[in-house]
Amino acid sequence: MGEVIDPPTASPESLWPIISLCLGVGIIALVLVTRAMQLTNAPATVWKLNAGGSFLLFVGLYVMGFLGSSMLFFLCGVSAGDESSKAKVIAGFGAFISQAALLFALFRRTDSISTFVPQLATPVVPAAPWGILRSIFFGAFILVVAWFPLQAVGGIVASIQLFFGGLEPPVEGHTTFDLLRNSQDMLLKSAMVVIVIFCAPIIEEFTFRGALQMGIRGSGFSPWWAIIITSTFFAVVHIPVLAVGAMASGLATLFLLALILGWLMQRTGRIAAPIAAHSLFNLVNLMIFWFG
Repeated sequence: MGEVIDPPTASPESLWPIISLCLGVGIIALVLVTRAMQLTNAPATVWKLNAGGSFLLFVGLYVMGFLGSSMLFFLCGVSAGDESSKAKVIAGFGAFISQAALLFALFRRTDSISTFVPQLATPVVPAAPWGILRSIFFGAFILVVAWFPLQAVGGIVASIQLFFGGLEPPVEGHTTFDLLRNSQDMLLKSAMVVIVIFCAPIIEEFTFRGALQMGIRGSGFSPWWAIIITSTFFAVVHIPVLAVGAMASGLATLFLLALILGWLMQRTGRIAAPIAAHSLFNLVNLMIFWFG
């Protein structure tokens, strides 16, 4: 008699990518059908700068970031072409300190930041911006829901890339993970984690969702056009840090993430919401890197 062979059973680990893909596609379809991301009754945005001031801040943040990194490189005796973990940490903290100083100097003179209200064809009094804590919790909640669409879009684009003969995407699509893996210094690793979870989300959100998006919005563009233009720029500037083989999926994921962050900025009227979502996104990716 022949041996009886048990049929193969699927483990939870092997089923999870399929479940995540189905959830992601389902959430995207639900959002599109219900138009859940429309901004028809969005509140006024807490932003004190007009279009010109916003664009100047955008440029100023980039300039201050470069100057801060260069200054800290000089003080620490590190060459600008160094690609080590130490150099990345120094560059990150140098940029963050100088950019944070610029933001503090710019906003410290106002006890109550005035609301940014674009010129409308008909006089409409927008709703008041959300509270800070409510915006933070809402941003975190939206990121949790959006995690599945983000993974689904990245996975679909990676599969298309592989189908047409492209490189197989690496497990980690960001060069920061390589630096964390290769560094043996726990102090440097801890410093890099602080940069990824706190420094980068704060500065990038003030730079893109704040200065650039609100500058475009103040120039007469509709909210969604401002979000789309900003999201495109946000994705493109991250090209240098995307790993080889992860370019297509990384750009698609970053673009969708930026759309969500831009929507959060307009939907709540507070930059705290996209900062919270951005920080949680980076934190979850770090947790998956270490424990996944």
